[in-house]
Amino acid sequence: NNPRVNIVAVIKTYEDYQANVNKWKNDIDFILFLGWSWIIPKEITAKYLCIGVHPSDLPAYRGGSPLQHQIIAGVLDSKVTLMTLSSEKLDGGEIWLKEDFDLRGDSIAEIFENLVKSSTILLQKFIDLYPNIKPIQPNLKEGSYHKRRKPENSKINTNHIQAISLRELYNFIRALTDPYPNAYLEDAEGNRLLFTGVKYIPKD
Repeated sequence: NNPRVNIVAVIKTYEDYQANVNKWKNDIDFILFLGWSWIIPKEITAKYLCIGVHPSDLPAYRGGSPLQHQIIAGVLDSKVTLMTLSSEKLDGGEIWLKEDFDLRGDSIAEIFENLVKSSTILLQKFIDLYPNIKPIQPNLKEGSYHKRRKPENSKINTNHIQAISLRELYNFIRALTDPYPNAYLEDAEGNRLLFTGVKYIPKD
């Protein structure tokens, strides 16, 4: 709760969004999108300031599956970024603020807890500063862009295991714990062994 914030509406589904978007007044300061996976129409981004939280240190790890890509790459210390959402540039809008984000944890559930904490701090700082804060335009030639991972990308094969370290295998498995498609081994008959949890114990 923040006395400086007057919430006009809380939209939890795409259907709610479609049903209410044309009912909003023009004097809304901004629309905050959290965990939003749909493209926002240009007529909305042109009319309102649309902002969202992206779980990476933008412009690094733009695009799909940013959590999984970072964890698999071995990133431990990242950022959550508050950015302007655009109907044209995916994760390429202006950057308002960033906050430290810890990617340590044996499961995505643990990392989600870190994400909630970091996002809460980020949004509180933004609300305290707004409207006396100006965004900056990121250099999209820097950073990286990744495609959304598919379930078949979770497969572990023999060559994969032989080519990576135990820590890298640990990162691969923990990045794909629930609710994401779990890492798995598959035999010649199509039977699968799913990895729903993992723990890495380094040698003392």
